Amino acid sequence: MGAQGRRLPDGVRIGYSAWMVFWVAVVLWAYGPANFFWLCNAAQFLLLWSVWREDRLILSSQAGVVVLIGIIWTADLLLALLLGGRSLTGITSYMFDPDFPLLARIVSLFHVGLPVFVLWLCLRLGYDRRGWWLQCGLAAVLMIAGYLLTDPERNINYAVAPFHMEQVWVPHWLYLLALAAVVQPLIFVIGHLLVSWLLGLWRGREAYIRG
Repeated sequence: MGAQGRRLPDGVRIGYSAWMVFWVAVVLWAYGPANFFWLCNAAQFLLLWSVWREDRLILSSQAGVVVLIGIIWTADLLLALLLGGRSLTGITSYMFDPDFPLLARIVSLFHVGLPVFVLWLCLRLGYDRRGWWLQCGLAAVLMIAGYLLTDPERNINYAVAPFHMEQVWVPHWLYLLALAAVVQPLIFVIGHLLVSWLLGLWRGREAYIRG
């Protein structure tokens, strides 16, 4: 795409790329490469592709999960701050754990700002309704890969058990199947509806929602 046809300023590409270099270095130092299998972390690499290629479908596939998880993560963090560091869901407990490096915890605050950035990208590039379907496939691959290639104690994408509970109700293959075929698609549908609604509030939908 020529410079005249670009919809994103070069400063956005360079700025986000610089952030990714810094973020990747911190994650590798603090957590190791297994952390990139988390859906919200893998999303950042796909967003980097979208920023440089102005790929509306890839962007849209990540918009729902980024916005939904970002809102839940931020709300949980704020409540934990009010409750003296006690996370109601457990997803932000590590933010109050001194065993985790302070810099790594500060970097995790990207969950707060990234949803706004993604919504802005959707306004610039457009939002494709087919994105959540693509995310279903991408998430299933990440879940299985994380389950096979990472330490089960990390419980990446909750492929071993939901949150910090022990999964003893069904055979594990059935749990994985339900997670990939039912739970995750439901989450992505909710994320898709949320993004569509937020974009509709921000600007008239028909101008940018396609697919």
